[in-house]
Parts: sequence; structure tokens; C-alpha cells
Amino acid sequence: MRATLTNDVETAARDLADHGYCLLECPISPGAFERLRGRLLDVAEQERKDGSAFLYDGGNQRVFSLLNKGEEFEENVQDPTVMRVMEELLGVGFLLSSTHANIAGPGGAPMHLHADQTFARPPWPPYALVANSMWMLDDFTPENGATRLVPGSHLLGRQPDYERGEGNAATVPACAPAGSVMVFDGRLWHQTGANTTGLPRHGILNYYCRGYVRQQQNFFTGLKEEVAARAEPELRRLLGYENYFSLGMTDGLP
Repeated sequence: MRATLTNDVETAARDLADHGYCLLECPISPGAFERLRGRLLDVAEQERKDGSAFLYDGGNQRVFSLLNKGEEFEENVQDPTVMRVMEELLGVGFLLSSTHANIAGPGGAPMHLHADQTFARPPWPPYALVANSMWMLDDFTPENGATRLVPGSHLLGRQPDYERGEGNAATVPACAPAGSVMVFDGRLWHQTGANTTGLPRHGILNYYCRGYVRQQQNFFTGLKEEVAARAEPELRRLLGYENYFSLGMTDGLP
């Protein structure tokens, strides 16, 4: 059983509940998509040229702290369609945990199978503490390193047990055309696939968490001052500048 590419939030929510992931048709205009993709490619190339690139596993690259590297990424983390789906998973008041790019380079090795809630000790609650969105900046195919999943594994509520051989569990590739967005439950077992083609596969991972979970990225110390200064209310909320009920206070309740 696999998720269906859709533009309907209710269908996406059902796929999330049943399979642990959903596939959304491109929710932004072609022009906005091309600007987003172009900016990511420029940043990744510059980091390779200046020697600051994070390279690993034989050809893969990560580009971290995207909010500091272009206003296109500020818009991207606030996409209204993805926000609606995330609220289905994480409830009101969820936060942006981190944002970075995952580039599967030619010859890049697959990542180990895992779930994103590694920080949470078992037993896990019967709901997601975190969730991810993968913006597919190229067509995702079985050959170019599409994210590989174990559908339904989010219902197990635990990490794969490598001692029992679950690190080699059968996976399926999450394939969709460029512009699509995959949203997936933080309990879902998944991995970056191997890229056996001659071209890199680009994706942006916007990672979110419930309002009471510590964010992966420390935006208060790591965000450029000019980015924080121009942030509109929705982005400020996502970054954690607003209270979550009684959490995050500076001088008592407002």
C-alpha cells in the first residue's frame, strides 16, 4: 500500500494515518518553484567551491541553515498547504525544528534505515512528536536516490531493531515529479536511497516538531539578525519566538 499523489488535504491526512506519509502535488507556482530550486543549486555549488560543503557517503551533500541563505527558503518553510498537513500531524502551535537540503550525488550510498524520533526514548506515544517534509526539486526515481520507506512502520512506534535484522527491511521508493512534496510522520522508517545515475538528486527537508519538543536547530543563536528582523508573525511563531501555552515565557504570562 502506497500514498497517492494528491492536492487534497483530507486525502493526504488519510495517507499519513494509514501509510505514515503522503505525497502532495506542487503547491507553489512554477515561477516560485524555479526560484527555490535555482537558489538551492547556487548555494550548494558555492559551498562546494569555497570548501565549506558538508560531503558524505561517497557523493552526497547536505546544505544546512537554509534560512540564512535566501529569502526563498523563508517562504518555503511557511507554505500554507504543508502547514495544514503538518497541523494534522503535530497539532496547533507546532514549530520549525530545522531546514536543510539533502543532495544525493551520483554514486552516493544509501543512508541507514531510521525514524526521525531518535531523541525520544521508548516507549513512544501513539502519535508523532516530529514530522518532515521533503520538497522534491528533481523528479524522484528509484534510480536517483528517492527516499525509501517502510509504509506503515510508523504504527510500530519504535526504531528499527538492527539486532533483529530490521535494518534491512524491505523498502519502497517515494517517487513523484519535481515540485511534489512528501510529508512523513517522524515515526516512519526511511532512508536516502542510492543514486545510481550520473546526475544529483536535490531535495529540501523542512523538519517540524510539536510545540513542546526542543528544536533541532537553535534559531535564537544561529539565525542571522536580518532574517529575524524581517520575520513576519507566522515565521516568528514557527521559530519559537511566541509562547506555546505557558512554555517559552520571559516574564510570566502575558
